[in-house]
Amino acid sequence: MGRRKKNAKKISGVTQKIYESNIKKTEKSNSDKKEIVEQKEENIFILKTVIDVYSRMKLPLVHSTQHRASDDSDEEEDTLELNFWPRFVFVSNLCLICMERSKETCESCGMVSYCTVKHKKEGWSKHRDLCKLLTEVCTTGEGLSLLPKLTADDYRVYRLKLIEIVECRLVRSLELWEKEILLYPRVCRSCRCFSKDLRCCSICGIELFCENHKSGHEEWCREFQVFGRILIMQHKNGYVNPEIPDTIQKSPLYMPNNLDTLMAQLYSCSTYYRSMDCYTYCSLSHISTIPLTTLYSMQISCQDWEIIDTLVVHIIGAEFHFECINLYVWETFFLHLLPNLKHLRLMFIGPEMRLPMVPLNLLTAVKMCPACKSSNRRVKVSFHPGKFYHDFYHSEQFIKPHIVCLFNPGLYRETGFDGRDTWPETIKKICKTKVPVCVTSYTKHEIPREMIRIKSIADVETILEPRKNPFASIKPDRNFVSDDTVPLIYKNYYLAIIKGKS
Repeated sequence: MGRRKKNAKKISGVTQKIYESNIKKTEKSNSDKKEIVEQKEENIFILKTVIDVYSRMKLPLVHSTQHRASDDSDEEEDTLELNFWPRFVFVSNLCLICMERSKETCESCGMVSYCTVKHKKEGWSKHRDLCKLLTEVCTTGEGLSLLPKLTADDYRVYRLKLIEIVECRLVRSLELWEKEILLYPRVCRSCRCFSKDLRCCSICGIELFCENHKSGHEEWCREFQVFGRILIMQHKNGYVNPEIPDTIQKSPLYMPNNLDTLMAQLYSCSTYYRSMDCYTYCSLSHISTIPLTTLYSMQISCQDWEIIDTLVVHIIGAEFHFECINLYVWETFFLHLLPNLKHLRLMFIGPEMRLPMVPLNLLTAVKMCPACKSSNRRVKVSFHPGKFYHDFYHSEQFIKPHIVCLFNPGLYRETGFDGRDTWPETIKKICKTKVPVCVTSYTKHEIPREMIRIKSIADVETILEPRKNPFASIKPDRNFVSDDTVPLIYKNYYLAIIKGKS
């Protein structure tokens, strides 16, 4: 039906190929019949335990019981755990108070919803000062009746202008959830008409349609089901802390072409994996996509990935709340899966990276497991906020990387940081390193434009043509940039790898 559904159908086939490949490798390289039988049993177990995100939507929240113990109970390490409660996310058809599906809309503006009269009264103080202006915007003059007449690009500009107008009238900046009322307004998904009589999809409970437009939503319905389920569980429980599989490999692990297969393999017989709910599993993929995409790209592009003992990774254009937190997962997915790797150095660079107001030594500290500590294996982290990569390249802090990562950079957009196009100089310096460069995008349509931009600036060879990233985040988010064609996006959804020639 949809993008994710089509890919989901391929899971069993991909897994079967991995299974058959593993058996062939084992039979070819090992004459010990007992070991061959054990390998077969392990792969059969993996086939039986692969569970995708859609199968988990009705499962209740599962709590992690994992605690990373120190090898010395008396030893206290200077490490920091950052705990954030997720912000409120506005969805026009979900209650402004509890985020449950709602049929009642605000009688005045018609833009927000409530599930009960009690919640409508409770939400009035939260909505009151904005309601009057929204009513004027929606009903005065052409208001939102203008939306069906606009092109997709004009529609995006118009919504941003509405936010400017409302903020000017209120004499304050809107909170993010308030902006979402206008960014993702209560209009028909197909024609953008504004009406209080819009009908909501009975299955996902998110998308809205007028009487004349009931079809066309099937392609995205399952993904919106996941989106809605995550929002409700997040609103009730805050962020979850998934239990990371703590499997230490004796030999380098070859990455399969599927996240579900990898997790089934790493969790092995764990009941935690099999009972993991939709929200926890999406969160697991979200915090794992950075190291796993890096490792996957490294295995494709670096010939010595199995034997390397020191690895330097540059993450460019980093955002603290995405690339720079949950640093402990790098130890799990690199040091634990690559036994020959002793030292991993992560360098985060970006002009828009904003670090929290805590001591830098605590931000960069990664608490190591007892096994890694006893063998003197380390993950060393450094942050370089407020810096363009082409400036960092000439600084004393620069260390030549083994691989460079650009996660969802938007290279094709010529109005980047502070309204300036700073990517050309950065792309030149990246390619000058002559190391593999991993580039990802939110959608299938963006990655070709990223490649065109790179090739227009530097002479490069393509190591991996753009393709669906098997280790993309499966946690959906709404898309504003190209919502007319792709309403939901995923971090690191598509992947390409290039390398500078000169």
